[in-house]
Amino acid sequence: MNSFSRNERSVFDHVPLVIYQCTQQGIDRNFKFVSPYVYSLLSLTPEQLTQDSKAFFCRIHPEDRNMFLRAWEKHTHLPATIRLEYRMLGEGNRVVWVQENSVMSQGSIENEMICHGALIEIPDHQHIKEELQRWDRELQSLTGNLPDIIGRFDRKNRVMYLNRWWDSVDPIPPEKYLGKELIELGVSQKVAGVFEEKIQSVCKKGISESLEISHPTGKGLKNFEIRFCPEPTIGGQILTVLLICRDVTDVRMAELAFRDSDEKFRQLAETVDSVFWIWDVDLQQIVYVSPAYQRLWGGDPQKLMNNPFDWLSIVFQEDQAKVENLFLKRIDAKGLDIEYRIVTGRHELRWIHNRTFPVKDSSGRIHRIIGIAQDVTERKKWEEERLRGAKLESLGLLAGGLAHDFNNLLTAILGQLSLAKYTLDSSNPLFTRISEAEHASLRAQDIARQLLTFSKGGAPVKKTVSLKEILHENVRLVLAGSNVRPIFNISDDLWPVTIDAGQICQVIHNLVINARQAMEEGGECIIQAQNVKGDGVELSGLGAMTSHAQDWIEIRFIDNGIGISKDNLEKIFDPYFTTKSTGSGLGLATSYSIVRNHGGLLAVKSALGEGSTFSLFLPAIPIQEMSPELPERSVKVGQGKILIMDDEIQIRNVLGEMVGTCGYSYQTAKDGDEALRNFCEAREIGSPFSAVILDLTIPGGLGGKEVISRLLTIDPQVKAIVVSGYSNDPVLANYQDYGFKGRVAKPFNLVDLSVVLHSVLEKTTS
Repeated sequence: MNSFSRNERSVFDHVPLVIYQCTQQGIDRNFKFVSPYVYSLLSLTPEQLTQDSKAFFCRIHPEDRNMFLRAWEKHTHLPATIRLEYRMLGEGNRVVWVQENSVMSQGSIENEMICHGALIEIPDHQHIKEELQRWDRELQSLTGNLPDIIGRFDRKNRVMYLNRWWDSVDPIPPEKYLGKELIELGVSQKVAGVFEEKIQSVCKKGISESLEISHPTGKGLKNFEIRFCPEPTIGGQILTVLLICRDVTDVRMAELAFRDSDEKFRQLAETVDSVFWIWDVDLQQIVYVSPAYQRLWGGDPQKLMNNPFDWLSIVFQEDQAKVENLFLKRIDAKGLDIEYRIVTGRHELRWIHNRTFPVKDSSGRIHRIIGIAQDVTERKKWEEERLRGAKLESLGLLAGGLAHDFNNLLTAILGQLSLAKYTLDSSNPLFTRISEAEHASLRAQDIARQLLTFSKGGAPVKKTVSLKEILHENVRLVLAGSNVRPIFNISDDLWPVTIDAGQICQVIHNLVINARQAMEEGGECIIQAQNVKGDGVELSGLGAMTSHAQDWIEIRFIDNGIGISKDNLEKIFDPYFTTKSTGSGLGLATSYSIVRNHGGLLAVKSALGEGSTFSLFLPAIPIQEMSPELPERSVKVGQGKILIMDDEIQIRNVLGEMVGTCGYSYQTAKDGDEALRNFCEAREIGSPFSAVILDLTIPGGLGGKEVISRLLTIDPQVKAIVVSGYSNDPVLANYQDYGFKGRVAKPFNLVDLSVVLHSVLEKTTS
């Protein structure tokens, strides 16, 4: 096995993840090398792991060990790569979520694998909690208006969410159900046992299951149809099960009524939207079908009477074989319960839930079959959107966390580069090299910005800018290397706009990507930008604005591609709608949302074969010329004592050096408690801090928002600057509302920090 060099190992000493080399056989993992960060993560020394081959496996959470072993055993074709997420036990059995990435190759003996990999902790950031709280509010708003009972259970059969219970029409408060088992909610032992069996089965198999039960309520005995749906995480584990419970008492009562009287059945069947039908076993034909068959399905009842299997022609082609096989074999036997798709007379694809119930005569012989075909399309859509939404929500949270960590790394890199640059004369060759490295680091911000945009977090952080250069730079970036040529027609007197430049850049990217994909054989993408008065927008027929502004800029993205059909044009901004096999359907929907949040409008005109024109309207500031905002190029030096709070030691160190270079003395704190303690002690000895720099997010501790709230009670005149890797966090966007005097979004360099410090202290002094 090739070992890391001494220099490589010394680098690993400072990397906040666990780098390792090992051989693995089953639960035995013989480590050849483990980086020191393993102690910070698991309270295990590298020596403990290299000396005990089972030490690593014993630290895996007991519930995740089987999954861990199965994941490694299924890789029989080597070399291969593996990516896993699972839980480990740290100091005091603290649960630590980790992501493992490893490259495997064949060892010297059978069943032995040589592994080179890394472990990184998946932190529980504050924004994840806020996102989950937001999702819970949205879920409660959605489910609170549904007639069904919607619930969520964990693997231990405990209730995590419940919108209402049995015969109640009012929402149920969380304290009544959260963390409780069904028996604690008054459910019988028998019913609770059935629920537990279904929940465990769904968690194990990963597929939805259904059942029907009768249960006493305040309004008498009622029938409930219950569906249990798995909720997979990003790693494929099923930790929770979604429950959809529908009161079907009326349906069951209707079924009983049908058995008692054909006339009553007919009267009821003709008033509902479900298709009811009766099959005569002796005649081997359908003797009744409700009007919904023609009204909703578009079928011909007379044809069905003449040919009892004529309805199969309406079944979606991919489902026909399955449906035909089941009905031909079992129509006269026991009841059927099947879901399939049909194509209606209006060419709509609909999901149908078809059930049959045998009716016996006085001698016990089955002489008729009653069938009920219900349209369950909306339920299917809800289930699919719920699963898709859960996955996207998880990916969004992960994307936000990655962006935060990436911005932290960039801050450390950019800080060190700017410190090195500050010590050099501009004529020094290294000065130019470091400047180029700084520029590359700042360009890497685009990656973090796109991740944050996908994570859906936060309000726009706006400032007034000119879009001329932004348009040129971003359009050329997207079209670089393609066979589409950009043509710019931008007014010289284009008014400035107040926007979140990162979010609007994302809109520009999406619109230009859409134009490029519409011209697979190449072409021209025309970018027009001009000033427009409010009445001009209204006359354009593009609809009302979301803002009352009277002055706008209009940017048109024109392509000569394949165009968009009239039917698709109405759905072009709908989430998940796409005509591309590789598309997610999120680009234009996200762009539409961003523009709306800026008080603007995004509209489209197109026809098949005539290309497309997307028009972007944004509120503008009608001034003749905007003097360019030249960024501060020199370091602002000052005096005073600064308190720095950040949970990562690399950030604390580089911030300290930067503050010291600016002429200030400083003291650091790793969390909110230590920062508050240092602040109070400094006041008591008569040497208060001139300003405090607070990181917004401290995992497992008090973050910047909580600390500033407490500092203001101690000293209402405190001068605090908020710092965050979440550049679109609402606190960063509206920092003054929380009591901060300044803000800095990671990553930043020495000049950025010195300017904000100088501005905060200068304003206060003046």
